[in-house]
Amino acid sequence: MRASTLLRLVPALLLPSCAPPPAPRDAASPEAAQAAPGAGVAPSSAGPGPAAAAPLGPEAILERADLAAYHGWIRYLTFRADHADERFGKGSERARHDRDELTAWTQRILDNPRVLSELRGVFEWAYLSPVDGSGQPFKLSVPLDYDAARPAPLSLYMHGYSGNHLEHSLFMQERTQSFEVAVLGRSRGGRYRALSEADVLQVLDYVDAHWSIDASRVHLTGGSMGGAGTFWLGSRYPQRFASGRPVCGFGSDIPIGNLLTFPLYATHSDDDFVVPVLHARGPIARLRELGGNATLDETTGLGHASWDYAEGNQRADAWHEARVRPASKAVTRLRFNALDGLARRAYWAEISEWGKRPAPASFALQLDAANHVTAQLSNVARLTLRVGEAPLDRAAPLELSIAGARLVHPAPLPELVTLAESNGKWAFEAAAPALPFRLHTPGGANQLYDGEPLLIVYGTSAGASVTAALEQAAQVASHGTSAAWPSPNGELGDDRVSHNQNLYGALKIKADTEVTPAELASHHLVLIGTATQNALVARMADSLPVHHDGQQLRFSDGAQAPAADTAFGLVHYNPLAPSRLVFWVASDELAAYGADALIPQLLGSVPTGADFIQSRVSERTVLMVRSFDSRWGWLSRNGSPALPQSRAGRPAFSRLLAETARRAVDADFAFALETGELGPAFAAGSVRLNDLTALLYHEPIAVMTLTGAELAAARAALAAKPEAHLQPEPPAELDPRRDYRVAISARQISPIVAATHLAPKRYQLTELELASALSRSGLELR
Repeated sequence: MRASTLLRLVPALLLPSCAPPPAPRDAASPEAAQAAPGAGVAPSSAGPGPAAAAPLGPEAILERADLAAYHGWIRYLTFRADHADERFGKGSERARHDRDELTAWTQRILDNPRVLSELRGVFEWAYLSPVDGSGQPFKLSVPLDYDAARPAPLSLYMHGYSGNHLEHSLFMQERTQSFEVAVLGRSRGGRYRALSEADVLQVLDYVDAHWSIDASRVHLTGGSMGGAGTFWLGSRYPQRFASGRPVCGFGSDIPIGNLLTFPLYATHSDDDFVVPVLHARGPIARLRELGGNATLDETTGLGHASWDYAEGNQRADAWHEARVRPASKAVTRLRFNALDGLARRAYWAEISEWGKRPAPASFALQLDAANHVTAQLSNVARLTLRVGEAPLDRAAPLELSIAGARLVHPAPLPELVTLAESNGKWAFEAAAPALPFRLHTPGGANQLYDGEPLLIVYGTSAGASVTAALEQAAQVASHGTSAAWPSPNGELGDDRVSHNQNLYGALKIKADTEVTPAELASHHLVLIGTATQNALVARMADSLPVHHDGQQLRFSDGAQAPAADTAFGLVHYNPLAPSRLVFWVASDELAAYGADALIPQLLGSVPTGADFIQSRVSERTVLMVRSFDSRWGWLSRNGSPALPQSRAGRPAFSRLLAETARRAVDADFAFALETGELGPAFAAGSVRLNDLTALLYHEPIAVMTLTGAELAAARAALAAKPEAHLQPEPPAELDPRRDYRVAISARQISPIVAATHLAPKRYQLTELELASALSRSGLELR
């Protein structure tokens, strides 16, 4: 009997469908693999226990704190049963099966509250998500010889786009000595960002809480979108993982230096034009240059199906089994580039406060000798060293060299030492400042989607038609795995459900008048509607840094902007609960609240330096971008040049970015893509240079080295793509034997390679970023 893969509810992703990954060496037989997702009742070494006198409902479990480990599983089974009634009809075979499974598990748990500790083999399970109280599933293989006294390694698998934790993990089988877990990531296409990322971490936390896991041998792996997730999570939480095995993965958009302590073994086919091999070649080569442990095992002829690369998989298996995460006290060199406030730590160092720029914050630390550290910091106001976890002697003074200065912290060293900058000078901080609010960090609205409780609140104060539109917007937002409201036109699965929406339930929504004080204190809030439309916004309006009166937007620093035909989004701390965040989307135009709305898309798609965006509703055009400093003070836009009309259209803007990238890496040419790295149009005279750099944020630049013949072939291929071209236009006659350097930004790689089938061996992913290059060169390139 196969486990249900019922799905429910949103946005289309950038990665395509991906077939199941390669089976490990000890893969199960097809029959065993089909049975693995577990059938109605998971395998157990113990019997079902004595029968209860009278069956009790799921509430008998959900009401008991001592059975909290089962709350997620019971909520998940309840959702499946309710949805089967709705989708297939009460009394249908599917509905009866799912209802019977819920009843059987309820009775089994009540009969034997220790059943979880007795489970062995492969089965589906679920944890209780603090985000919305839903049961979120995963698939787990508990070793048959499991002994809590002997911590075992764990390999975590992330599925590809369009798959789930069951369909793409048929390779799992009963085994000894190690755990395997396959995650869902909340949807079939969440990219392991926002709630999808939180799901991976919360599955790990749940498994670690209930089984004995060797924390030094937790490995990441995945195919296609899951390969991208391996690069992504390894770069954000290097201290949590022992190794990564990306299969046809994507790593061009991550800070490569973050992987310095994270060994990688990547497999890819050089004729993959879905996720081009450059997305692995560039990061792996750069990591090796930095001294990291990284291998790229390439094959050819498999296209996007490099999970079928048997020899590479065998080598990767043998390699990964030997990886052990280094002890924190053994790590003497760290590099970390933080893109948002959710991931700002590597081993024994953590960014405590951002600098003033709406840009990533980074540190590089080197233990040169006993208790002597050399530090390089960028856009960091405060850095905390976890001395107890560092390779330092607490009984000796700490010497730190930074920006030409030598600082000494006397012994004995405390558990935490914080380095703080003031007026360009660094010093050890005696005590952290006490602030009435959480510090600001760049990253955008996805920082609300961090795995903590989340509530979407729509307004009811402006009449029935407006209320209906705002409630519909809340319904759409509740389906998303991120702050970007999902499009109804996304790619659908066989069940007619978008790959990019939450599969098992929707996020919680409430009317503005129904939010309780307890919910205000404990939840991040997505607020939909102006202060006139939403009573909860009205309650906090005087304390928010933006005021909207229908005619003007007024900012707390005195700046103003017309409000007619516009929408805006703001990420800020909640004035009524300053440890929580709000994402406020507001407009007098109801069209601004539709699915695939521009403001949520820009503030909730990728990490961004923007905290406020205003757009024109009728033209889907960005008008203004603003950002805060670390203490929530507005950064001034004064002095930043406005976008001239000559650079505002899509062709002109794409040429501007291409020329910026070309100059930054001293290339002969650059690829220009008129669809743009950002998507929307920008209003000339209104959008400023620092608006654009805040939106571009982290966009690495790469360089291809092509022969004249290869460049000519690429130009010919692009002739059929009017939205893509080379900048400047190459001469009609190219020397076929000469080498040419061609710049390309990370987000251009996939569409350009799809059009040209370029896969040059001479390729470099740099650590230069488009935003900083544009900031230096300006808008008036000649």
